[in-house]
Amino acid sequence: MTEDLRTSELVARPDGTGFPAAEVAAAVAGDGFARLGAEHFPVDPEGGDFARFRETWEDLELDGALVDGGCYRYRRYGRLRAVRTADGISLSALPHAAFRQDGIPMWRGDERMFAPIRPAALADACLHALVTADLAAADLVRTSPEWTVGLHLIRIIALDGETGLPTPEGRHRDGHAFVGMHLLRRENSAGGVSTVYRDGRPDVRFTLESPLDSVLVDDTAVWHEVSPIAVRDRAGGRAVRDMLLVDINPS
Repeated sequence: MTEDLRTSELVARPDGTGFPAAEVAAAVAGDGFARLGAEHFPVDPEGGDFARFRETWEDLELDGALVDGGCYRYRRYGRLRAVRTADGISLSALPHAAFRQDGIPMWRGDERMFAPIRPAALADACLHALVTADLAAADLVRTSPEWTVGLHLIRIIALDGETGLPTPEGRHRDGHAFVGMHLLRRENSAGGVSTVYRDGRPDVRFTLESPLDSVLVDDTAVWHEVSPIAVRDRAGGRAVRDMLLVDINPS
């Protein structure tokens, strides 16, 4: 059974300029996930800072670890330490490390070493604003004095007559406490439909379409996957789907 969510089912944003952490946390705690839009974040998707941040996705490296041998995914990876203080959440860079997902059979036991996120991007104000928002909500669901944050800058492409797979592992859990998923760019792309699977409850299907359309999931409560993307208009060139994924785990 599948339930389609429309724009009206985005988390309500109260009056004011602050991120609605309590409302997002309530949705995550109750439904296992929360849908958000650009209006929820202290980032202007039309501004110059965000445009410069998106340029980071033009500097990703081919993901050579795909078991299907595909050349459709490009990425960089980095980590942050997040500490809750009296003044809010403090973020600092952690040393680069391999990435493991032992909960997914396709990747079990693999020490995948991806190209690191460059220091300037890891310190970018837009990145920190999105990560801090995700953490603010996650910490209200299950509090922790310190979090380890994994960051994935991912581009999926599809050429004419081919598909790109945002989740080649299919329906899965990533093995984290929470995962924030933020759309940065979607160009000439058909498909890319997200499905959230909730045990004993209807599945939910929706599409991230505009910059900063986002989802925060409790990865211990739901499963998820994204359908392949393909070229929408052959005259428009390749299809592109750029995402920032934020893995959140208590330290």
